Amino acid sequence: MELSDSSGSSSTVTQSMCHVRASELYPKRDLETDESPPTLEPPLVPFVPLAGESVEYLGRGANNTVLALSNYRFYLKVSNEGSKRRRGIQDSNIPLGLIEMVEIKDLFYIIISCKDSRTCRCTFTTNDLCLEWYKRLTRVIVSPKNVQDVFAFAFHAWAIEDQCNEDISSNLGHDGDDDYFMKEIERLNISVLSDNSKWRISKVNWDYKLCATYPNRLLVPSCITDQTLEAAAKFRSSKRVPVIVWRHKGNGAILARCSQPEVGWLGWRSSEDEDLLKAIAESCQNKSKKPKKLVVIDARSYPSAVANRARGGGCECPEYYPGCEIRFMNLANIHAVRKSFHLLRQLCASPPDLPNWYSLLENTRWLHNISGLLHAANTVAATIEFEMQPVLVHCSDGWDRTPQIVSLAELMLDSYYRTIDGFRVLCQREWLDFGHKFADRGQGEDPNERCPVFIQWLDCVHNVMSQYPCAFEFSKTYLVKLAQHTYSNLFGTFLCNSGAERKRTGIGTATFSVWKHLAASAECKNHLYSSQPDNILWISCNVRDMNLWRDLYVGPFTDGPQLTKPTEICNPIMGMDGIIDPIIRIDQPIVINSEDPCIEFSKPEDISLDERDEKSSDTNSSSLSSIITEENGIERHSSPTNCILNTVDGLLPLVDDIQNRLRQLNLEHKTREAALQNELHVTRLVLLRQASHRCNGIEATTTPDVNGLSLADKIDDDVSVCSSTGGETTLSWEPVESFDAQPTLWVPDHAVTQCMSCDNKFWLGRRKHHCRSCGKIFCADCSRNLVPLPAEQLYEPVRVCEPCFSVGALKTTSTSTTTTTITCKQAVADDQKNVNITLQPAPSN
Repeated sequence: MELSDSSGSSSTVTQSMCHVRASELYPKRDLETDESPPTLEPPLVPFVPLAGESVEYLGRGANNTVLALSNYRFYLKVSNEGSKRRRGIQDSNIPLGLIEMVEIKDLFYIIISCKDSRTCRCTFTTNDLCLEWYKRLTRVIVSPKNVQDVFAFAFHAWAIEDQCNEDISSNLGHDGDDDYFMKEIERLNISVLSDNSKWRISKVNWDYKLCATYPNRLLVPSCITDQTLEAAAKFRSSKRVPVIVWRHKGNGAILARCSQPEVGWLGWRSSEDEDLLKAIAESCQNKSKKPKKLVVIDARSYPSAVANRARGGGCECPEYYPGCEIRFMNLANIHAVRKSFHLLRQLCASPPDLPNWYSLLENTRWLHNISGLLHAANTVAATIEFEMQPVLVHCSDGWDRTPQIVSLAELMLDSYYRTIDGFRVLCQREWLDFGHKFADRGQGEDPNERCPVFIQWLDCVHNVMSQYPCAFEFSKTYLVKLAQHTYSNLFGTFLCNSGAERKRTGIGTATFSVWKHLAASAECKNHLYSSQPDNILWISCNVRDMNLWRDLYVGPFTDGPQLTKPTEICNPIMGMDGIIDPIIRIDQPIVINSEDPCIEFSKPEDISLDERDEKSSDTNSSSLSSIITEENGIERHSSPTNCILNTVDGLLPLVDDIQNRLRQLNLEHKTREAALQNELHVTRLVLLRQASHRCNGIEATTTPDVNGLSLADKIDDDVSVCSSTGGETTLSWEPVESFDAQPTLWVPDHAVTQCMSCDNKFWLGRRKHHCRSCGKIFCADCSRNLVPLPAEQLYEPVRVCEPCFSVGALKTTSTSTTTTTITCKQAVADDQKNVNITLQPAPSN
């Protein structure tokens, strides 16, 4: 193709580049399998690869374990036989981005240390095989020089090309063009459009011209010009100028953030920076009240802040900022946090039967650091809520401890951030748009820059959630998933160091976002959530009140072998067919004539269960069977692992017994509500029929019933509206001669007031029905089956109860040459066609 300067040729070139297939842009590599011992069969891939995922190495370790290494994960499958499986040891499914270090300890052992504190130990039969797998793992965990080489890009390209997968459209997506900034301005009642507004939106950082680690739009006092902002930015580290991020809707106090001032040993000052801080304090004041000072929260200790003056930093001098009050929080820096986390990871990898485990946990000082962060957030929240003073938070550079304190304080003060959508906005603004260095902190080449700052903050949120379990819309599984995908490289949300880098590399459109995946997951929702808009969370931040995040660092409790059925993990509501069945029968509509203006009828609302759970259960159930897949150019027989993997991210699901039980209770409540609506529906229909019979002159004995039986049959069965309410029957039995067989004796209607199976009381909407086989009285739900009984000389399908249908009735009918079994639901469907005709208004004379 010949290139030219014309727009048409340029457009043609662009379109041709956009139509490159994913298989050509991100080709899959061939599978390399290690040689297996002669006594063992070749290993099989223990999981179903995701879109764009290719298994590159496959082999066996000691104790018949299977090792698989793909371009996305490392998988260690424990043998189904042996002591490990009996002790409940789970398989290891580790995304490559989560691996921080690979070590060889002793002979034949590889220790894999992860960024979420997990540790995996691999055992091999020979030293050569151990060295070979060590080289493979070391080679794949190196951070790619080009961000497009991250698996998130290949996953997105292959998933978009494979449109047949329903999970792609329902559980995956992009961040979109959601303008949360203006929505937050409106939600917080910040006036920026009127002439006398105290605040304004500055675009001095448009296209990241002023500060590459700040968002495009900044909220500042209206009296501060862009020239003042540019001058003040030169006095702050990395040009991170003080800007407003949140406002208290009650008292008007604001929360701002920035970086340290560059005071230096010579005590430099900036009049523009002093004017900016003064304007922030004055913009929050009410004319009728006494002026309030701006409280500057410095996350460092005072010695550390003074020591930073040697590197050109420092803290605000009280002489230069008379309208400010400075408080130091004495929080540990990233180097101390990194050391604490490494000690915690070593402790979690140690044997679980250590007698001094808690004393070793105290030596890590991990819970002390969590307590310090929560104490700082409590200080900020109390200053804004009780003292009604504006707060400015900063540390050294303003992208580590500053977002931790600011986002925790907002989480405590504002209930919106405890919802799923609000938590996304909180992370997007305070962590992503304000330039937390996710790439350097998680996958940087410099080990001194690595630190689990975001994981530490999520641990703080976990402790807040432990103290207030009903205050959050999302569950603890949400936090675990978010921590895993911070470094998994499956989504592009946490790639790069700033919004400017993500925009330049096109991550927003070339990768999926983790937020839609978490929002679409039913396991990430908290069923204990109670919305309280004005509720403020005051945290008990003592060390004794801190809890270790076991679900992430240690893993769930294992009690015996792993579950092997997908329904035991993915769908804990199974085994409730008797409860779910009434909903299925309600879904069959009962047609009536709605053209009559004298009759007003409302159909009960359909209650739809969680379709995502149903899809997930179906997918996981099908994945247990043998799957024939064609991968890396070869066709193989893949046996999925007995641990059910998530079909979207390929990771093991976190089993939360409390949330599963709550989901079960919620489902039971919905089914009971549906059953009551069904009874009211039937009662309403009976009353309409009686009114229609009187108007149209139709005999009641020829009217079909909703359960597939005519009213004449109902009279023969002594099941009428009167008998349902406790009235005595006036019908007598017809004498029948009996020779060898004993006749079935029916329980009298007046002797029973509740169902003899489910114990539900009879009333106008829950009528009595005799079982033709045993003669007992049941409700319609417990006697919904129809079957012929030749032994009782009943050759047409008649009503029987569940026990007789499953045991006695089936044995009796097995001697018949031809039997026909139908359900009440089928009978209802057959008779519904006649109901509409029955309720037609009589023609006028």
